[in-house]
This record gives sequence, structure tokens and C-alpha cells, in this order.
Amino acid sequence: MSVYKPKNSPYFHFDFVWKGRRFHGSTGLKTKRSALSYEEKERAKAVNGGKERPPITLDEASGLYEDKVGAKPSWRNVETRIKVLLAEFAPATLLSEISQRDLLGLVARRRDGRENASVNREIDDWRAIWRHAQKSRFDVGEMPDWGALRLHVPNNDPRELSATEETALFEQIDDLRPDLYDFCLFALKTGWRMSEVMGLRWSDVDMNAAIATTRIKGGDVVKRPLTQEMVVTIANQPRATELPAAGFVFTYVAQRTKPGFTDKLGRVHPVRRRGERYPMTEQVLRRPWAAAKKAAEVENFRFHDLRHTRGTRILRATGNLAAAKEALKHRSIKTTLRYAHASDDDIRRALDASESRTIPEVPAKSVKKGK
Repeated sequence: MSVYKPKNSPYFHFDFVWKGRRFHGSTGLKTKRSALSYEEKERAKAVNGGKERPPITLDEASGLYEDKVGAKPSWRNVETRIKVLLAEFAPATLLSEISQRDLLGLVARRRDGRENASVNREIDDWRAIWRHAQKSRFDVGEMPDWGALRLHVPNNDPRELSATEETALFEQIDDLRPDLYDFCLFALKTGWRMSEVMGLRWSDVDMNAAIATTRIKGGDVVKRPLTQEMVVTIANQPRATELPAAGFVFTYVAQRTKPGFTDKLGRVHPVRRRGERYPMTEQVLRRPWAAAKKAAEVENFRFHDLRHTRGTRILRATGNLAAAKEALKHRSIKTTLRYAHASDDDIRRALDASESRTIPEVPAKSVKKGK
């Protein structure tokens, strides 16, 4: 054990070996938690040749993390979650000064009106900032207990859109915002993540070969086959020629003119002019999507569940886990197995089939005559 309390001392001591050299002594502290923090700093000094790790501010740590993951398609969402931190704590605040209690208070406030899973995604991004700064040999102080911050999320089967729900939902989308219809339909047909569909550019698509090259979660660039229906959907999209929409396959038409502004999270919102096209964003989709679900009476269904629906349908139609895994670009087959659940209709058909089986007749026993 690297931290211990000697029999005749009120203070915890530390004792560890680094590259064959022993480092030991008293921490001068009476609680194990504070002693562990002291020992961590001593280890950092040993690793850095006797020098303490340099401090790092929240703003600097966020920039350091952006250098690592800024090219991924999910960066726009990650950046929004990071700006929640920057709005809560001053950008010049040192990571080592942000305590577990500070983060607990922030999580409590973020829960208001949000699903636990959404808050957990924010926590995961914050944790990544701290860990990347620590691995980069900066002083982050006592590492927060991220597991204690995460909120409970029930482990439910992926939500699948029924055929009836699909018809009703897409009819409502077409009525409310026809410029968003093809975007939503393409997400359902492909099973791609929202950010992957949003980021699709004309330069990524080979129409003759029916292949699209996309950057997926994790930053990898992959080639994905397209069905004829997918190719037709892409071909039918209007090509925007002016920035910022130029180059993007899926765009939307601004419903009204809006002046540019910077929100409280520091996000810059450029000018929007009515009737002009702009690249698709999650914010543009949010209200029409919610309104269409309400009008179609489709409950407990997120946009990401379009991906779950496609995965479940692939497995039901083919039974081929490997093909489903490759179509959805899952890293692990365990993720794909989540879609291999039986629906109520599957179970009902199995019960009906079992009831229709013919029960063999039992031959009557012969009766022996008495002697």
C-alpha cells in the first residue's frame, strides 16, 4: 500500500518506487483522502524529474481536448457540453480548484428538464477533459469521482418504430417541414447517426458506385454501400451553391430571418435569411421533430431510435449479426446484440405456433379378462 499510517504517528506516510528509486516520507496529513492526493503529487514530481505538474485552466484543458477530438463528427455536440462547464465556472478556473461538490451542484442543476442519459453524456465529456489533461502531465488536483456523478438510466430494449407509427410520423414531418423529410427518411433507411447524416457532403458520395465515405464515431473514415433508394434520395437533394450550405447534401430552408447573435454558452449563431438554405443542425430539427411525434401520437421515441429501428429490422429480416454490425459500424458485436430482441409480435407468433401443434393421441390400454 503506497499510503499508510505508522503505529506511532498521527499522520499518513507515503512509500512508492519509481524506476528503481524509493520515494517515502510523511504527508503531514491526518485523513487518507488528503494523503492520497499528496501522494499523487509526489508521484507526479517523481515522473517529472522532481518538478511538480504545471497547473491548467478549464479553458486551456478544453482547448487541449479539442486538439485531440475536434475533427470527429460528434465535435459540435461535444463542444456544446463543454461550454456548459465554461458557463458554470470561469474559463480561467484551474481544474485543480473544481471540487466534487462543485460538479455535484452542476449535475443537479442540469437534471432540471433533461433526461438522465443526456446529463450522463455531458458528464462523460467533462471526464474526458480531466483525464486527457492528466495524461498530458498537467496538475488536475484530486480526480473527481465520475462514477458517483453519473445518474441512473434504466436498461431498456432499443425502441423500434412500428410500421403504423412510421407512416403517421413521416406524414406529420412532411406536413410540418417538408424540407426536413428526406433527412429523417435517410437516417431511418441507413441507420447512420444524426451527426453522420448531417456531415454528409457531395464530395463524399460516389453515385455510380453507390458508395458513401463518412467519418464515424471515434473519427474513423469508412466506406458505406448505398441502396438504390438511398442514392435516389441523395440525388433529389437541391444543391446549395452559397456558403455556409454549399457542399452539404442535406440542408434546410430558413423559415424566417434571424439576426446573428452569441448565446450564453458562447455559441455563435450566424444570420439566417428567410428562404435561403443552410446546413442541417440538431437545433433546427428539435422543434419540428417534437411536434411531429406529438401529432402522430408516437411516444417515447428519440431521433436516435431511427438507428435502433434500422438495426432491429436488419436482424429480423436476415438474422445476420455480422451484416448488421457492419451496416451500423458498431465497434463491438455486443452493441449489435442489443437489437437481437424479440418483439411482442414475434413472441405472439411463437405462442400461436406452439398452440397449433397436434397433441398425439394416447392409445387405449387393453383390458385383461379375469381368469
